[in-house]
Amino acid sequence: MSRLPISVERSYPSDCLSDTHDHHQLLVGLDGRVDLEVEGRGAAVVPGGVCLIPAEARHHYLGVDAGNRCRVMDLAVGDARLDALFAAIRFVRLPPDMAREAGDAALLNALAGAPTLVGPRLNLARLTRRVLADPAGPWCPARLAEEACLSERQLRRRLTALTGLTPGQWLRRQRLALAARRLVETPAPVTDIALACGFADGPQFSRHFRDWRGVTPRAFRRRHR
Repeated sequence: MSRLPISVERSYPSDCLSDTHDHHQLLVGLDGRVDLEVEGRGAAVVPGGVCLIPAEARHHYLGVDAGNRCRVMDLAVGDARLDALFAAIRFVRLPPDMAREAGDAALLNALAGAPTLVGPRLNLARLTRRVLADPAGPWCPARLAEEACLSERQLRRRLTALTGLTPGQWLRRQRLALAARRLVETPAPVTDIALACGFADGPQFSRHFRDWRGVTPRAFRRRHR
């Protein structure tokens, strides 16, 4: 195996972001939880949880806990042993002490025989990605539950435990967060952003936005542009 880059620690934001790159990437959970979806396969990276992301694989990630920490290693394509290790998307688990303390080479060596990381049922990265792909769509608790492959009762219980929000509150928060990004990143009129993000009209959006951020959408835009 060629000389390895040194792993670094990273934290991931609560926004659902997407990425793809021309190198392999290893994510190892140290603290908190980061939900990942890689080419349609998802899992939660918790302490000891490991995700192997092959080069060119499209992945989506979301930090569920504000204090999440992951150990991350970017690995170049071209080393036969590494390419074999990353031949497929995998989620595995290691003892949390090993995840924190093992050297980079020892960590990679332990992955071949590591057991599969299973669960949890609710993957927030996947659910958030699907909502944000059609934010103005006819979303409701029943549709959210269907997309999450859970019953409505299971979704409410699991989502509330993770976020402190009911499915309806969580949906509104995703729409508001998307609208906030568009207020900063685009010159679109406020009402157009409101409608595109799933709000009935400008006044409804402004009311919810003010309750969330303490300022009107226009004031928020002026402060952040």
